Amino acid sequence: MNKFVFILLVASGLLGCVSNEAVQTVQTDDETKSCPALKVELSQLGVKFDDVKDDSGVTGKNVGLALVFWPGIIVNEVRSNKNQDSIDARINHLSSIYNRKCLDEKADNNSIGQLSDRLHELKKLHEQGLITEDEYEKVRQRTLDDL
Repeated sequence: MNKFVFILLVASGLLGCVSNEAVQTVQTDDETKSCPALKVELSQLGVKFDDVKDDSGVTGKNVGLALVFWPGIIVNEVRSNKNQDSIDARINHLSSIYNRKCLDEKADNNSIGQLSDRLHELKKLHEQGLITEDEYEKVRQRTLDDL
């Protein structure tokens, strides 16, 4: 009977522990990932962060450990915090790559698109006779210089 109780206590202690879900902050292929791949991984990490955050505080695991082996709560909290910190560091790392690669790229495309729209509008004004050839050339050249 004592063996059964001991085995039950050990099993409940092991099952009640928070698993190691820490992630490596920097991975070798991070810089080569495409913008959509970065976006997908960031959203997956967000879900994972919420999951490991749920392991902290008053949880079924911690309540069970409080009844059986109260120091296990400390172990669970430390492990949960390490998991959260590692995922948060990975999210920050990938976010900086995404901002640098994808948002700058979009800003460049938008500014080129805006300049293109501006040139088309300028050409229409010239064709409609609303601005002179001289005015058209001056503004056109200034717009192209902005590129």
